[in-house]
Amino acid sequence: MSIPLQIRKPTRARMLAVLRPAFAVMGLGVLVLLVRDVGTEELGKVLSRAAPWLPLVLLLEAARLALDAVGTWVAYGSRSQEVPFRAMLRAQLISTPVSTLAPAGRTAGEAMKAALVSRYTGGATAAAAAATSQAASLVSGGLISIPCALAAYLLTGSSWLTLALGVHTVALVLVGMGMRAGMRAQRLGAWLKRRFHRIATHTETFQDSARCDGLLPARPIVATFLGRALQVVQYGTLAVAVGIDTNTLQALVAQGLNMVALAVGTLVPGQFGVSDGAFALSAQLFGTTVAKAVSIALLAHVVQVLFVLVGSLTPMVWKTDASKGD
Repeated sequence: MSIPLQIRKPTRARMLAVLRPAFAVMGLGVLVLLVRDVGTEELGKVLSRAAPWLPLVLLLEAARLALDAVGTWVAYGSRSQEVPFRAMLRAQLISTPVSTLAPAGRTAGEAMKAALVSRYTGGATAAAAAATSQAASLVSGGLISIPCALAAYLLTGSSWLTLALGVHTVALVLVGMGMRAGMRAQRLGAWLKRRFHRIATHTETFQDSARCDGLLPARPIVATFLGRALQVVQYGTLAVAVGIDTNTLQALVAQGLNMVALAVGTLVPGQFGVSDGAFALSAQLFGTTVAKAVSIALLAHVVQVLFVLVGSLTPMVWKTDASKGD
């Protein structure tokens, strides 16, 4: 007896639903092994010393998230004034847990933001802005990888990190440009309208919104790039907080490690275990102990968790008022 195709071949979504928890467990397992190997007592001393720096790190993360909200807001182009910025900021906070924990990461977060503010401009326009913001984030990630790769080369020569950041730069810029090109492609839009009649009007609105700006939309890219630059400052601050005598090159390398871990650990929620392992392996780059290097990643996780909690509580404490359009 033959087995139905949908049973024999699970969908990608089902596979991700299985793999995501499995990778989460593996990541946490790696983190536990790292902590045990380094020693809880030594880590405790380093983290205690870094605690006074945490408010500054949290402030930098809040500013970075605000710039992400600006990036999505300006992606609406001429229609951005129809979306109250405070509504976009609220959507940014609510989407943070999704961006951190969902399988699709930032893509899922942008979809969440679009859903939350779609009543101001309509779903198609909101979706186009979300996709533009995602493309801008990819391009800005590739651009910030250039100084990170240069810093890695100056510190390590032709190392695996330098190579990884070089590949990261090219891949993100090409994917971001490819997304924007696909959004604007007339032939693709015409094919979708012929093939799916129900969404023909939405497809036209989506593409009209996507064509309001150039192939590489300057304002969203600038906003998200500034957010990435703030993250460099944030990781440099974390390095200083744990007691590492940090310079600009090392701050850029720390950000580079964070981005490589993010790319490698896509299926691991919050990159738990992945970023920690990357920093542990790169302790020599910072001229420091493994405990201090791992502490950078651990403190970054603390910041992640705190903003996940803030985002989860936002819908309960920050209500919208439909009568005011907010």
